[in-house]
Amino acid sequence: MNTGQTKADILTALKSDLDSDDVYAHFIKLDEEKRERILTAAYDEFLEKGYGEASTNALTKKAGISKGLLFRYFGSKEGLYKFLMIESARRIAHKALSALPSEQGDVFAIIKGIVQHKIAVCLTFPKETNFLIAAWNTNLPDSLREQRKQMTSISNNYFDIVCDLLDDSLLRVNLEKTVAAEIIAWVCEKFSDKVLFGGIVGINEESWNHISEDLDKYMDALRCGLYK
Repeated sequence: MNTGQTKADILTALKSDLDSDDVYAHFIKLDEEKRERILTAAYDEFLEKGYGEASTNALTKKAGISKGLLFRYFGSKEGLYKFLMIESARRIAHKALSALPSEQGDVFAIIKGIVQHKIAVCLTFPKETNFLIAAWNTNLPDSLREQRKQMTSISNNYFDIVCDLLDDSLLRVNLEKTVAAEIIAWVCEKFSDKVLFGGIVGINEESWNHISEDLDKYMDALRCGLYK
């Protein structure tokens, strides 16, 4: 099982993206309260107005800092947006990856749990989640599009997990394990996207139960199609 290494790889890559960029050194050294105040103001401004219309003047006023300090911490508006992309993914990945299983079992029951956990984590980080969703659907400068491209693997991590968990002795004759894993991973990723892109703010207990029932239907269909 290599999921532990996968966790480490993802989290290390996200952390190194921030630590290796000297432009963020001054911001990272700030006390937590001030960092969170600045980030909250940035999330609110970008979520309300989008990248193109977001105002650094309005952002600094909300955060209670000067514009000069903002550019000292992030270099530019583009640098701030990049920081938010990486930090949002890091927060969500750190929480989501902590609960990944390490032993084989009923892969469909396990995957259902993973998908539910991913959605629950995203509900725990609504600003970060909505920011990333917006970032994936926004016309951004070239450097930010490249950053977005590099981060794609963070959200598409089901395939390796499914391969590790899938007992190929249960599969239909002549069905390759990698093919089955790819099908399951694709369905899980698209299901998660459907829920998250549908809007997470209004999810309550009733809608959560509906999501769980809906997910059961997908898992049952996969089980019938892929297992002997």
